[in-house]
Amino acid sequence: MRRALTRKLGFAVAGLAFLVAPGCISVLPETEPDTLYRLATTDLRGSGPDEGAATVIVGRLAAPRGLAGDQIAIQRGEQIAYMAGAAWLSPAPDMLYTVILDAFHTVAPAVAPASATDGVRARFELDLQLRHFEAVYDNGDGTAPLTRVGIRARLIDRSTRALIATRTFDAEPRASENRQGAIVSSFSRASSTLSRQLAEWVEIQACSVEDPAEACN
Repeated sequence: MRRALTRKLGFAVAGLAFLVAPGCISVLPETEPDTLYRLATTDLRGSGPDEGAATVIVGRLAAPRGLAGDQIAIQRGEQIAYMAGAAWLSPAPDMLYTVILDAFHTVAPAVAPASATDGVRARFELDLQLRHFEAVYDNGDGTAPLTRVGIRARLIDRSTRALIATRTFDAEPRASENRQGAIVSSFSRASSTLSRQLAEWVEIQACSVEDPAEACN
């Protein structure tokens, strides 16, 4: 009961800070957050890349400063603050990157994802920019917010540096209620949906290139 009251008070403080402080602000307490959260991982029942799959270097997500850390971003109007009493277990772009890699193994068997540090040869490179990763109070304080996750993706031919395709992906499910756990669950749903769409798109684009990998045939 006490923890639930603390969480509700955290949201109330966040709302008050928005009214009195301009710009991008933090309303996190100076002490350690009460609860650490992580994104639920994508279902890994897929068999992974097929033999001869096209290797794609999946770049780390470039993120604006306000979304690059482990704070849970919330938005009211044009202003960004952070949820009091809670934080991500690791920086948000790193967690989303893991979900994206999992999605390739689940829904895109013709693609073998790799990171730049793996040292593998690859024809394709996926450049990713994180555009949104925040809970949006579009209907006012105290209501269940939208959780907005957005990525801009560019698939590049590494041999020619030619841009093969570019696309923006967005997912905006609404949390079931205005509570930390429900909002985090909504972030997980948005991240999973977006990551699967991204992986399927990369597979289609890579396999549409002239002389595609055998797995695309």
